[in-house]
Amino acid sequence: MKKIILSAFIAAGLVGRLCAAAAEDSKIFTPFFDMTLSEAAFLPSVGNIFSGGNINTQVGLLAKATQKDHIFGLYNFNYNGPGFAPQDSRQFTDRSMSHGFNIEYRRAITDRLRLRPGLSRNWEFRRTGANEVWKNGLYNMNSTGGQLAADYTFDEEKNGYVTVQYLFRSVAFPNYTDLLSEFRNPDPANRASVNGGLQDQTMGQLSLRPSWNKFFAGLTYTVQNYKNQKVVANTGVSNSTKQRDSDTALDFGFQQSLWIFELSPMVSYTMHSSNQNFMLYKSLGDTSPQFGAKYYDFNELTLSVPLDLNITGKWAIGGAINLTRRTYDKRTARDADNNFTAAKQVNTMSTFTGSIRKRLNEVAMVRLFASVMAASSNNKFEKYMPYNYTGNTFGIAYQLSY
Repeated sequence: MKKIILSAFIAAGLVGRLCAAAAEDSKIFTPFFDMTLSEAAFLPSVGNIFSGGNINTQVGLLAKATQKDHIFGLYNFNYNGPGFAPQDSRQFTDRSMSHGFNIEYRRAITDRLRLRPGLSRNWEFRRTGANEVWKNGLYNMNSTGGQLAADYTFDEEKNGYVTVQYLFRSVAFPNYTDLLSEFRNPDPANRASVNGGLQDQTMGQLSLRPSWNKFFAGLTYTVQNYKNQKVVANTGVSNSTKQRDSDTALDFGFQQSLWIFELSPMVSYTMHSSNQNFMLYKSLGDTSPQFGAKYYDFNELTLSVPLDLNITGKWAIGGAINLTRRTYDKRTARDADNNFTAAKQVNTMSTFTGSIRKRLNEVAMVRLFASVMAASSNNKFEKYMPYNYTGNTFGIAYQLSY
């Protein structure tokens, strides 16, 4: 869940640079619109067949005040329905919906250097159960913050630039409650002090992103400081140290066309660190829980290689390979009886997709796709979340962008 939030923040910070960089011309107002809709059926090897949809919409407007001053506003709506996801992230049936507003002031300092301060406000709603309503989601989140970015253009002919950006967010989880803490402290008078704002946090993110001739890369460092969540000691009692998480992420990719081929691979590597530990209780009355130190530290490699073969001006045959592999530094896998083993936990998810794409016009396209995926892990305790399964997906996607 936290990784999804961080990814959303990264996307929100970059979209202003990517969406309208080429639109700052003589027009006073330049609109931006991008929408992707998809619906699919999922056939897992464990559980029942289900369906899910996704909606991602961005609506923006660039306003020119003077030759050097612009204002860019962006609204983003995102809905993620039921679907397959890497282990330790979410269950098949989880749903999320988010609304984001960003406004950015752009000032050209020189012909090559531009500053972009901005403000943002975001709301995310999550449903983890069929009977749960959106407003009562346990992991509902809202955030407020700002940014300061600088773009330096070093090659106008091949769109070469470097962006340095700092983001800050204050994040609140208004509905979050820790059921285990409530069980251990049943007095209603103590619940506010036990559970009040345990997931609330501040987030800071510093990134460096160069781009040139349709090649791009990034180095991002993110820190989450929890306001109230304390670190669990091996006694099962929280000490005075507050939880602190950090991510260091590197990514690289490109978008190139060669003859009738369109290729856009990307690879990323994330190193996540947290000072939080974990107590493994087999039941609410377990008096001898197992202790997991540095339980949330991991390294994750993600590889995506999509390829389209253009048959005609409108039709294309596509294929894609996606791989996600997460290796935990300290967390050991569990056996089928929910006991820690000696081996470090490793999760792998691989997906192979084939598709047929048709361009309806200059701004719209539709794609039929089918995929087969395999999730594997040396963690064998799967009472609450599947770790080892295969699945098939069949769906349709529609994209409109201008």
